[in-house]
Amino acid sequence: MTQQKTVLVVEDDAPDLFPLKRAFRQLDPGFELKVVETGQDAVRYLQGEGAYCDRNQHPLPILIILDLRLPGMSGLDLLKWIRQQPQFTDLPTVALTAFGNRDLPRAYDLGINFYLLKPAEAHSLAEVLQALDLYQG
Repeated sequence: MTQQKTVLVVEDDAPDLFPLKRAFRQLDPGFELKVVETGQDAVRYLQGEGAYCDRNQHPLPILIILDLRLPGMSGLDLLKWIRQQPQFTDLPTVALTAFGNRDLPRAYDLGINFYLLKPAEAHSLAEVLQALDLYQG
């Protein structure tokens, strides 16, 4: 049996999730995507609070993919929070963004590792995962 590799996806737009899920399935069924729609829910997930307190059902991720444009707490604010937590400073984080997003330079300043353009495609995802040593292809 393949060990699950949990990826936390923070994305509020369902149509953007389908290509990302398909890309992960094509690459490796060992990745398990946990999806939350807001930055606040991502914080709760990472802290193991409320509905996310059971680490058997909601394990800590090996990777976070986040939309930079989220309702409420923005993706940039979430990224800043993640990098301020000692246990998550080295957690690989990838921005999911539309072409030409002006927030990318700020995201890199805050510690994003890579970005993926929407819609996410398997070959682009594979390149990012290989660079992070999370996928051998």
